[in-house]
Amino acid sequence: MDLENRKYIIRYVAIYIRKSRAESMEDLEKHRLVLMDLCKRHNFKFVEYIEVGTSDSIDLRPKICKLLKEVEEGVYDAVCVVEYDRLGRGDLGEQDRIKKAFQKSNTFIITPDKIYDLNDDVDDTYADFKGFFARQEYKMITKRLRQGKKIGARRGQWTNGTPPFPYVYQRYKEKFNPKGIVVDDDRYEVYRSIIEEALNGMPPQKIAEVLNRKGILTAKSKYWSGVTIQRLLIDETHLGKIISNKTQGDGHKKKRPNAKSLKTLPKSEWVIVENCHEAVKTQEEHDRIIQLISSRSLIGTKARHQTYAFSGLVKCENCGHSHTFYVKRDELFMKPCWYTYPTGEKCRNDGIRVSVIEDMVLTEIKKYKDAFIADMPETEDDTLSGIQTLITENEANLQKQIRALEIVNDAYEYGDYSRDEWLKRKRKWEEEIFNTKNTLYDLHKQAKSTVQITNADRQAMLTAFYENITHTTDQAARNDLYRTIIERIIWRKAGDDIKVSIKFN
Repeated sequence: MDLENRKYIIRYVAIYIRKSRAESMEDLEKHRLVLMDLCKRHNFKFVEYIEVGTSDSIDLRPKICKLLKEVEEGVYDAVCVVEYDRLGRGDLGEQDRIKKAFQKSNTFIITPDKIYDLNDDVDDTYADFKGFFARQEYKMITKRLRQGKKIGARRGQWTNGTPPFPYVYQRYKEKFNPKGIVVDDDRYEVYRSIIEEALNGMPPQKIAEVLNRKGILTAKSKYWSGVTIQRLLIDETHLGKIISNKTQGDGHKKKRPNAKSLKTLPKSEWVIVENCHEAVKTQEEHDRIIQLISSRSLIGTKARHQTYAFSGLVKCENCGHSHTFYVKRDELFMKPCWYTYPTGEKCRNDGIRVSVIEDMVLTEIKKYKDAFIADMPETEDDTLSGIQTLITENEANLQKQIRALEIVNDAYEYGDYSRDEWLKRKRKWEEEIFNTKNTLYDLHKQAKSTVQITNADRQAMLTAFYENITHTTDQAARNDLYRTIIERIIWRKAGDDIKVSIKFN
């Protein structure tokens, strides 16, 4: 690797280290020392990005997301990794995303063996080959993991991740199960109380509230919910069996954009193994619970999905949840907010006839329109000017913070700081720089929005609203009209005390 070539003018670099599935924290530290040594030999000033996680999707790795954003902004001259594929070995889309970030900013990639200039055709082709073989290796590893999971499940071994409450993995006090999971005695008592309450007819939501009021939390120290309780009640793991290969795909809310949707496989493809661990409920109890849950209506009425004029717009002032609506004797009402807190208390924000709240909303809209027209000549300029002033101030602060970070790095290089003191000061300035950049991003977004939605635009929307609202009877269409000018309506009613406030777009 020829770093002495004048082609490569490198001073500021980022070190990126990622722990893969098969590696230990010791491996991570070895990689870190290798890259630190490389930086010191070539007098690079460096910042560390250390990622501990198993996901190969960029979107599920916050450190690489942050790094790529800064690479695109040209913050670093190069990024140091132990191997090219450490940056990512996902699909072609993610590989392309990485390449474009480095090509756009002319940022190099440095490994102990080679320096990559992705704007050079030879290096670009070489990187493509490295990426191809990394993807093939990843596919092979993933395939082996899936096969290993199936084989383990057929042997009665626990391969389904974190075991369900009240189980813990493999060992608890004097208990040990070489195949996987054992019962936590303390959790067992809680679990049995859940089962007994369910058998006595108590709904999952009520069981959750009872536990929360007693201060009994989940294994992750969170409040129980009705959904969590119901999942626990119907889980067949508690019968002493292991069920694997039940689903395919990814149901995670933060899954990769190109990930396959979660689907349940036919029962003939499931891997079911009996008597793998201690059972905590009987088959009779399980069947009875399933019967009780099935007997309850879990599907809302058709009216629940009806769109009304204020659907999704009216928010409870107390808890922030949306109010819903219903029809009674051909008249439309807004329901009280009966949101149940984790401990079982109700919110109890009263409802009202929709005709009453609509009159109040229209009155507030008129006030806004009148005030808006009166202030229009100066409001737009003042707002945009204020945002631009804040942008200028934050940009100046950002330059000061970047300079302060450079001084800290220089001081460490000259031996003025110990490593601990340097890391402390460096992290402080990196955090401030990060926060300022986020602030600037929000301000630029706000400025853009202010320019895009001018006062003239707002006046036109208000005019169109008044022209159409009086003769539009369709509820969904009225909802669309209100949404053109209103972001949300904040509602509070306690007896005769009524308050409506509107957040306009």
